[in-house]
Amino acid sequence: MTEKRYKPVGGVAHAELFAVHGLRGVEDMVAGEGVEVSLMDDGSHYDEQTQAQGLPVSVEHTLTLCSDRNLTAAWRNAEFLQRAAAEGVAARIRLSSGEELIVGWSPHFGFERALRLRSLTFHSGSRPQEQPKVVLTLASRDTSSAMDQ
Repeated sequence: MTEKRYKPVGGVAHAELFAVHGLRGVEDMVAGEGVEVSLMDDGSHYDEQTQAQGLPVSVEHTLTLCSDRNLTAAWRNAEFLQRAAAEGVAARIRLSSGEELIVGWSPHFGFERALRLRSLTFHSGSRPQEQPKVVLTLASRDTSSAMDQ
């Protein structure tokens, strides 16, 4: 990321993704051993939506990561995409506010309800000054908020 001259309030500043195959707990998510891609200043975000359409109440987690297309070889790797779709990933993220969250793991389900690949999108840009980017969207559903862990 580029140096900011303002204090960021929202968004995801850092994310590291871990294939859940072989992970026993969050302590196995060792910093530097996952898939990390430099994120753009704008575009990355984490959303939680709690729904009560039945019991138990469910929480949908959506992690959207945005990066320069030249830095996303790790995301576009066929093996990574296959694992993210079939087995899922967990993410250790740091919000621009400084808060750190684990997404794709919950106290009740462990890694059983990991984040799964929803989409990988390439945007060429539509304006002369707009930089081409890749947007990776991962999602999961369980019964607890990542903010309460």
